[in-house]
Amino acid sequence: MSQPKQNSNSSPRRHLFGTFAGVFTPSILTIVGIIMFLRTGYVVGEVGLASTLLIMGAAFSLCLLTGLSLAVIATDIRVKEGGFYYVISRTLGPAFGGALGLTLFLSISISVAFYIMGLVEVLATVATLPDWLSVRLLASVITLVLFVFAWLGADWTTKLQFVTMSLVGCGLLSFFIGGTMTFSQQTLADNWTVNAGTEQFWLAFALFFPAITGFTQGLNMSGDLQAPHRAIPIGTFAAIGVSAVLYLLVALILAGSASSAALSGNYYIMADVALWPVLVAAAVMAATLSSGMASMLGAPRVLQAMGGDKLIPFLTPFARGEGHDNNPRRAVIAATAIALACVLIGDLNLLAPVISMFFLAAYALLNYATFFALHSASPFFRPRFKWSHKTVSLLGGIGCVAAMLAINFIAAVIAVAVLIALHQYLARSDQQRKFTDQQRGVLFKRVRDLLFQLNELEPHPGDWRPHILVFSRHTENQAQLLKFSAILEGQSGMTTLTRIIHPDNTDEPLRDEVLEQHSQAIDSAEVKAFTLVTQAADFQSGLRQILQAYGIGPIRPNTAVIHWTAGKADADSDNQPEDYAANCRETIQAGMNLVALACDQQRLFELKSLDRDRKIDIWWRGGPTARLMLMFAYLCTRSTGWRHTKLRILTEAEKYPTEQVRQSFSTYLDNVRIDAEIEALDQVDLAIIERYSGQSDLVFFPIEVGEENIVDNFGAGLQQLVENMNNLALVQACQAMQLDPDPDSGNHAKPEV
Repeated sequence: MSQPKQNSNSSPRRHLFGTFAGVFTPSILTIVGIIMFLRTGYVVGEVGLASTLLIMGAAFSLCLLTGLSLAVIATDIRVKEGGFYYVISRTLGPAFGGALGLTLFLSISISVAFYIMGLVEVLATVATLPDWLSVRLLASVITLVLFVFAWLGADWTTKLQFVTMSLVGCGLLSFFIGGTMTFSQQTLADNWTVNAGTEQFWLAFALFFPAITGFTQGLNMSGDLQAPHRAIPIGTFAAIGVSAVLYLLVALILAGSASSAALSGNYYIMADVALWPVLVAAAVMAATLSSGMASMLGAPRVLQAMGGDKLIPFLTPFARGEGHDNNPRRAVIAATAIALACVLIGDLNLLAPVISMFFLAAYALLNYATFFALHSASPFFRPRFKWSHKTVSLLGGIGCVAAMLAINFIAAVIAVAVLIALHQYLARSDQQRKFTDQQRGVLFKRVRDLLFQLNELEPHPGDWRPHILVFSRHTENQAQLLKFSAILEGQSGMTTLTRIIHPDNTDEPLRDEVLEQHSQAIDSAEVKAFTLVTQAADFQSGLRQILQAYGIGPIRPNTAVIHWTAGKADADSDNQPEDYAANCRETIQAGMNLVALACDQQRLFELKSLDRDRKIDIWWRGGPTARLMLMFAYLCTRSTGWRHTKLRILTEAEKYPTEQVRQSFSTYLDNVRIDAEIEALDQVDLAIIERYSGQSDLVFFPIEVGEENIVDNFGAGLQQLVENMNNLALVQACQAMQLDPDPDSGNHAKPEV
């Protein structure tokens, strides 16, 4: 069989790294850095070896917990460019990912300046700089050197890291040999504990903890790894384990080789203890340079991934990569510019605590993301790494937050405030891209659990909420009916825009087209609503299917909203009035309240300067329909733009004195805690209704659906009433409603009279 021909003009394959070069090396070189060589002795001297081991144990335990979370996430999703940003955005969503990604890019870029300033500090100590070479100038030159390596790509940098690792290994070997020669058990016993208070302990913890924040450096290189799902967990755990052993040995040897005063007063005590001090100095400089190089590689890749996702428009140009390895050179320039600016500023002490907080916030979010994904119980979340549990991730997240507060409370508050502000901006941004993340899975599980809990509770009249089905086939009416339903809900119910289509009718649009129309209507109305489209041979059979089957568990619709036009609705404009009455009767018999909107909708939804200018009338005839209308009128006053609307009840006094009727209603309204004016009329006819309610914004009017027609409860003539007035909501209740149910009555309470 012939082999496919190779394209001679194809670009060379991208070079990808394995576990050792891509994850272990950058991670351990960042952990085993300047704090190990210049600050470990200070920590031992300040708080004693016992407290130092406690600090290291707490720090590396937090590393281990976060590493377990990282292993779970990295062995489930295909981790691509962006590292932390990619993991968080594809788990918690783009708002969390974008907020964290932007702050991490800035923090990692600024940390380049920190590492370089630390390197220059060591150089200035071990060698005398010429007068013309200032600290800032030297730091700027080193920054530009790192820029050149980052510009050339990760291949060159990885080769440089192997040289760095060799120098660090030689420096540590020199220290261990010299320390073994000078080790004293008595000195170790003297340094086991020192007279240090709680404040010194937390200061030492704050000083040491940043040392271990580099254990996720391999994650930032996720896009350059051959197999991220294997390399990231294995390389990260190896880096944590090896560095923990190294820190433990360094602390033990220092505690047994020098007095507490010498440890506290000499940052370069490791060089003094070492057999060949120059190797320790070389190791410090190499490790610091390597940490800066790893950050110079990691920061641009975060920015490149954010640019590719187009979360923030001005970051889009940074998505471009160069060469066969997609090197983010534009992002490299941005990271270098930030690092150079910080080097020129010189004093970075103000920003240092906040940057540490952003790293800790990233670890906290990583733990939470893993807990979030595990808790969702999604059938598609199948991590290969099994040695963890969601409680482990939750403990890791809590531990990171506790560490933030313990290290620097003010910096923690600032970091959290910045993250929240960015999250809110991205959550509200129209540029936001929807990712496939775990949010829907977690919400589904929460809704599922709550539905089962709700189903186990005995229903009570006080549980009633408006669950509305809006029936409309004409797109010009859908948005207005949705707005009306949102007002009826009073922010306490749900609405579903519904349509029945006939599959055999070639004039009917396809189901997907109707769903798209519904989505546009919901967006146009600026309301929250669901959509439902069903197919049926005729309208009544489809209506029967929806009324009987729609809903889940205890969540069932209880109200139908339609548009009334001269005796028939737009739900099916081909129906005759008697068919319309039959459809309404079908709705009532299915246990649904009926609300038919017969009004000038533009007038109903026009903006008014003050809510108190609005007025809602309820024409009271008693019974379930009257109470339902009063409930809907009250719910309207909980909707935006209607909060201070005045309610008015109009009723026929009949044979009772008007004052007695008013007093009776006042007592009733006081009991149900609804404020409304009362108008007791001697008689009610069409002219009276028009005179009293012609100028009201909305009028709830009772109707009764008969076998063949629909009539109003006051006998005023429904058809003429609808023609003469343009503000009506015609209502019939299907069952009794209690406006003031007794909490002790259960579901067997007597209905209100």
